Amino acid sequence: MRYERQILIKQVSEAGQKILANSNVCVIGSGGLASPVLTYLACAGVGTLSLIDYDTVTDSNLNRQFLYQEKDIGKPKVQIANEVLSAFNPEIIFHPIYQKIDKTNITEMIKDADVVIDCVDNVETRMIVNRACLQQNIPLVEGGVNGFYGFVFAIKQEYPCLECIGYGNTKLKPPTAALGAVVGVIGSLQAVECIKILLGLEGVLYGKLLNYDGLIGSFETVEIQKNDMCEAHLFVN
Repeated sequence: MRYERQILIKQVSEAGQKILANSNVCVIGSGGLASPVLTYLACAGVGTLSLIDYDTVTDSNLNRQFLYQEKDIGKPKVQIANEVLSAFNPEIIFHPIYQKIDKTNITEMIKDADVVIDCVDNVETRMIVNRACLQQNIPLVEGGVNGFYGFVFAIKQEYPCLECIGYGNTKLKPPTAALGAVVGVIGSLQAVECIKILLGLEGVLYGKLLNYDGLIGSFETVEIQKNDMCEAHLFVN
């Protein structure tokens, strides 16, 4: 009966619930975005969740990363996430991977994933994940936050990617400003996009950038175009 309410949704039903139970999702990064992403995917009964991160809990994480508490400071985030989510839903299989992603290991790490969700806050890692997902034709759900603002969009071989929109030229000055509630909004939207992809539903944000402005309470969807000269796509071809 755990999933009764979502089985009532016609786009899910018992058949969709079985699909979710047999799905494998890989989450990159274990911070503010990953907290709602992992929690809601576990709630939804996604059967296998992998979490890749090499960071430890600090006190500055606690305003937005609700998987962690003060007693967890200094411990690897993947360890704590494993404990929390396994207790939260014992039906799921959780794979914590305490390792830093680079160009040499990303392919092996994500090879079994049905969907990858990017929850990191640095440009270099995003670009590595972007290319690896394109190369293996694995759908990727991107999300990011800056203060009261955030964005979500989905990537696949036939559609624009981060390099198409020039994201690699973005200059982020750490630490990135982040309001916990806004992080929750964007992470929740990433989880919704992931579930839509797993269930094969229409309306996935491929070729569309969904922008959220928390200050005025608005959402705006912007059409984005695939760049025929994008090096990431050319690398795949």
